[in-house]
Amino acid sequence: MGATTLVVGGDGGIGRACVEEFEGAGHRIVVVDRARGHDACDPDLVRRLIADAGPLDNVVHAAGSVGSGGIGDEGPEQWRRVLEDNLVSAMAVSQAVVPALRDGASVVLFGSVNGRHGGNRLSGPAYAAAKAGIAGLARHLAKDLAPRGIRVNTVAPGPVRTPMVDRLTQDQTRDLLAGVPLGRMTAAREIAGTVAWLCSPSAASVTGAVIDVNGGMWMG
Repeated sequence: MGATTLVVGGDGGIGRACVEEFEGAGHRIVVVDRARGHDACDPDLVRRLIADAGPLDNVVHAAGSVGSGGIGDEGPEQWRRVLEDNLVSAMAVSQAVVPALRDGASVVLFGSVNGRHGGNRLSGPAYAAAKAGIAGLARHLAKDLAPRGIRVNTVAPGPVRTPMVDRLTQDQTRDLLAGVPLGRMTAAREIAGTVAWLCSPSAASVTGAVIDVNGGMWMG
């Protein structure tokens, strides 16, 4: 039997690309997604959804949402929503899946270039804070789970051609791309390929890392 991979946010742009990537490699896929009525912030729900899947070989957390504006525009409701959709859900999923992970498994969480350089008013301060927190969570997990050979890494995309970016106006998109040295959006399939590499034997010594896939927006 092939590997089993859980993709959280598997019906979204990047998540769907990850599902297709792993399906193409013969993996059995389990999807958790809000579009299916799932709340990724509920670890008990996630446990029920993976209960019949057997040991998990890979977990990809690609769920999230953005805010907007500056700190003066960020009310408590938006702040909590963005942190829950991104950081709290990553914590809850991690909590739910750790007992189900096969020794030697791979976990990939999604940060963002916004978590690297502080973001902007297009996505807001809560998004930048949440994505910075993802990297810290991944590093903690990488240390904590290393004795089991489990690797945990963060992928930090820049602008990716998905509905999250498609919501922007033409002028906003132009201004955003002006800050990308390669001058183009990243395709979701490129991100999925990076995730697949992190879950492969070729990345067997990579853990606790943040892999930047952003066209050169952040070179750190």
